[in-house]
Amino acid sequence: MKKAGMFMGIAFGLLAGCVEPPASEMELQARVSKAAELAVLRCAAYTGGFENAQALKMAAEQAAADARALGATDAVFAKAAVDAERAFSSAVALNSLPEACNQLVGRLGWITA
Repeated sequence: MKKAGMFMGIAFGLLAGCVEPPASEMELQARVSKAAELAVLRCAAYTGGFENAQALKMAAEQAAADARALGATDAVFAKAAVDAERAFSSAVALNSLPEACNQLVGRLGWITA
């Protein structure tokens, strides 16, 4: 899962040219956490309902715990939040909100499986 997760994290990070790929597993997990939070807050209508939103929230919490265990600080999470928002906003601008949500939720499902 680590290699697949890193690949998908890089793919998610490259949605926007101004977002660098995560440099480590810690940064990847922090970004996954913030991206999952973003999916719950901005893509609720596209996640498939309440239970799926709860699953995304649990994935966010697990990724955050993993990132903390790897040494992530509040500053790492703050950068991850900015990176996730930039990548998502770029995807919305290049496609549409439904397509950006589809990409985000799909990649999160792949990474956290």
